[in-house]
Amino acid sequence: MSSIKASARQIFSPILSPLEDSPKPYAYTRKSRLILWIMSVLFIGLAISLAVWLPGKTDSSVWIPVSVFGLLGTFGSLVAWLGTDKAVARVWGSR
Repeated sequence: MSSIKASARQIFSPILSPLEDSPKPYAYTRKSRLILWIMSVLFIGLAISLAVWLPGKTDSSVWIPVSVFGLLGTFGSLVAWLGTDKAVARVWGSR
C-alpha cells in the first residue's frame, strides 16, 4: 500500500512537476525548506487572521488579499512537504 505522501505527490503533481522537471542547476540548503515552512505558516496565519477579524459588512474586494495569502501559504506548504530538494530550491529561485 502506498503512503500518504506518495498519494499526495500524485494528486499535486501538476504543481510539483514544473518545479522538479527543469534541467537547470540548483543550489539547495537545509535552511531553504525550513524557511519555506515558516513563510507558509506565516502566510496562512495572516490569511486566517484577516478572515477572522474582518468586520461583518466589509466590501467583497477585501477577500482578494485573504485568498492570495492563503494560496501562497498553501502552495509553500505543499512544496515544503511534498517537493524534492530541487523543487524547494526552485521556489527560492536559486541558481
